[in-house]
Amino acid sequence: MIKIEDIKPSKFKYLNYNKKETKKFSKLEIENFRIVPIFLIFLTFSFVFAPQSFTQTTKKLPPEIEEKKKSLESQLQEVLKQIEKYKAEISKIQKQKRSIQQEINLVNSQIKKTELEIQAINLQINNLNKKINDTKKSIALTEEKLKKSKNYLTALLRYYYQLRQRSVVEIFLAGAYLSDYFDNFYYLQKLQENINQEIDNLKNLNENLNKQKIKLENELNEQNSLLTLAQIKYKELQDLKQEKNRLLAQAQKLEREYNKKLEESERTAAQIRQEIYRLAGGAGPITFGEAYDYAKTVEKFTGIRPAFLLSILHYESKIGQNVGSCHYKDAMKPSERPIFEEIVKELGLDPNKMPVSCKPWYGWGGAMGPAQFLPSTWMKYKDRIAKITGNNPPSPWNIYDSFVAAALYLKDNGADKRTYEAEWKAAMIYFAGSNWNNPSLRFYGDDVMSIAQKFEEDIRILERR
Repeated sequence: MIKIEDIKPSKFKYLNYNKKETKKFSKLEIENFRIVPIFLIFLTFSFVFAPQSFTQTTKKLPPEIEEKKKSLESQLQEVLKQIEKYKAEISKIQKQKRSIQQEINLVNSQIKKTELEIQAINLQINNLNKKINDTKKSIALTEEKLKKSKNYLTALLRYYYQLRQRSVVEIFLAGAYLSDYFDNFYYLQKLQENINQEIDNLKNLNENLNKQKIKLENELNEQNSLLTLAQIKYKELQDLKQEKNRLLAQAQKLEREYNKKLEESERTAAQIRQEIYRLAGGAGPITFGEAYDYAKTVEKFTGIRPAFLLSILHYESKIGQNVGSCHYKDAMKPSERPIFEEIVKELGLDPNKMPVSCKPWYGWGGAMGPAQFLPSTWMKYKDRIAKITGNNPPSPWNIYDSFVAAALYLKDNGADKRTYEAEWKAAMIYFAGSNWNNPSLRFYGDDVMSIAQKFEEDIRILERR
């Protein structure tokens, strides 16, 4: 059975009657009790539940219903084909989206790489500009030194020339020593050599600095060219990213459109399945009295109180009225699907036409029939159900088989003790499994027991017939 689905049932309308009047009626003789038949007719129509299931009866459907059923099955197949087409398109679009997103991610990584390249080139350009400026300053300084050295050498050469023009007589008349003259002459000669050497060095330095400057400027031009190329590449990548984002947005819009169409088709398929299920019941709706007859029969084999069993089945599926409307591949846990296929195959049914409970937000759906058993749970009880009902194989959609299945499960969990505590606990296990003692889920057991009490009162009225 499905767990924690349809958390609260809709309010069930019970018959209201005056307890004092009931006591008064109980004192009258049955044969004189004229109001009871009318009251019972009203009661019967007040408890109309679901149609009987596909396998409940072997009675052939009326021709007009059979024709309508076949027409609906044909429509269902067309809708299912359309659903598969939509799913295929959505899958294709999702692949395109993933491909586009991968391309966007690649473009983003290339953009980041290019940004780093531009940043590195700018740093290199700034460094080259600094080196070029430093080289220019060194060249200017060297040229200034060279100019000063040349001026100093010119003055020295002029003095040297003047010194060489003096005769020995002039030197003696000037009162100078001859040795001093020659010393000065030698000093000037050495100084000239040193200045010439410094001039040569400064020329070499200036030449090297100019070569360095030219080299740096060439490098700067190269880096500027690289920067221009990187900026062009960056612009192209940004344009490509914009185009990919546009394509992604188009794919997302198309996916939303197909998802909307898919949802509409799935709703249509669910409605058709529900209508087929209703038509296939054949025998028409089951009354409360008929449901009670099933429950009484089941009681003989399981010891489960009829009112309690009816309250469980009412809460789970409105006694088969709400058995679900979804396709098993959409709603059922993957591990349950092959078991489901095995069950319907053995019954000679088409799994694509058998409705199951829909997938809730908190987990998986896929519960079957009035008792809302999951396929794996049904298989555990299959042989025991067949032994009681004589239906081999039993069907989850058969009213009698469902009653027996639910009763056996409740019996296994202690409900046959027929105490309030035992039934309440069995109801909680039916609903929540191992989480039966969770305080937040108590409402299920409380509501089931409340419904069972009201059913018990209605059963007492039926038993007066």
